[in-house]
Amino acid sequence: MEDIDLDLLHYLIYIDTDYIKAVVADTTYLPRTVLGVGTFLLDNDGDIDLLTAKQQVTFDKFIRPLLFDVACQGLAGPETCMGNGRIESNLLMPCYRDNIFRCRACRAAIASSTAP
Repeated sequence: MEDIDLDLLHYLIYIDTDYIKAVVADTTYLPRTVLGVGTFLLDNDGDIDLLTAKQQVTFDKFIRPLLFDVACQGLAGPETCMGNGRIESNLLMPCYRDNIFRCRACRAAIASSTAP
């Protein structure tokens, strides 16, 4: 398993909780439950081995996808992604911060099409 980007987790747990609230919406889970698991991970340097079985389920269902499996929105929708359909881990923080979810290949394609 990849290491958890603690800066990204901190952003999702403390700065912009809307992403957590969105993934929890329409489930029986409460946002505060997911935020609590995220806080626990932050307090323990992202060590998922310390999670209880219930916390692990919460992590796998809600937090892991936000950290490791984020879809690229492509040039004009997900089906137009120029890459593999997923955003690279080093681009996730700017994606969440700017609310523009594009992989490196799509960003490059847009930059080259708008270059003078």
